[in-house]
Amino acid sequence: MTVDAYRTVAAMLAVEFNDLPTARWLVDDPDERLRAVRGQFELIVEHALGHGGVVTSGDLDGAVVWFDHTVPPPPVPDYDERLRAACGAHTDRFHRLDRVMEEHHPGDPHHYVALVGVRKERRGNGIASAMLRRHHRVLDRDGIPAYLEAVSPETAKLYETLGYRAHGEPYGLEPGGPFLYPMWREPQTG
Repeated sequence: MTVDAYRTVAAMLAVEFNDLPTARWLVDDPDERLRAVRGQFELIVEHALGHGGVVTSGDLDGAVVWFDHTVPPPPVPDYDERLRAACGAHTDRFHRLDRVMEEHHPGDPHHYVALVGVRKERRGNGIASAMLRRHHRVLDRDGIPAYLEAVSPETAKLYETLGYRAHGEPYGLEPGGPFLYPMWREPQTG
């Protein structure tokens, strides 16, 4: 994937995440939020290309970004400096999100599905499910579990249809803040 392609994926995902409670918690102003989330997503997508992968729909109406956690994942090079350049005054919130998610992240070997997004006008057409199923076929073949955090009870229900189950209790980013719903998928046979 070229630099332009991963930036395009990050930009699409940032637009689709911009109104989610977690993104609103990170940055109040929607324009600043879009810039900051896009900057962070560029770091994530770029890193996934070397330490996981990116699954896209053919027309880039959706993307799944994942990391291989069957081995200890390496850190994003120069993450703190690059995150500060991308997020500016909002960097501390992004670091808080990272810390809270890391505290709840399972230690067992798995693939971590970090981002799943589909363009709003294309949602409900099975695009996310198709991209995840494509990746799940590899995981099932190789006997590897998957982990993700759903952003709402509604998205958790979608992931349940793909074999994910609650993995502990939902957790908040701070008292009164938005919740994330950790989910685990065992490899499936047959």
